[in-house]
Amino acid sequence: MNVKWNDSTIIDLQNIINISRGNPDHILKYLKQFMELIPERLKDLKISLENGDRMMIRQILHKMSPQLQFFGVKNVTTPIQRMEFEYQSMPIKELEHLVNDIIAKLEEAVAEVSKIIESNFEY
Repeated sequence: MNVKWNDSTIIDLQNIINISRGNPDHILKYLKQFMELIPERLKDLKISLENGDRMMIRQILHKMSPQLQFFGVKNVTTPIQRMEFEYQSMPIKELEHLVNDIIAKLEEAVAEVSKIIESNFEY
């Protein structure tokens, strides 16, 4: 199977392809896990941001970080690490901007994974 991931701007599926040894069933399983985990965490992140709950924002991002690295989500590791270390001292407007930027990238990643599933796997 030749998964179309080269056009990806947010997701790098190479890690998943390597771990699954190119097995389409395993690739699909991992992609479905992404679609089960990340949207729910995104919802929690948005609620925590609305509530101004810095600690919960940090906890959610900390939980998601290994998953996002595993799934090859680009350009979120550094902002998440920054949030983990500066969540208490960062001015609220800067925190909101950083978290909203992370949310936007993750929403793009969810859309991209959905498109990859639709384009490469038959139901």
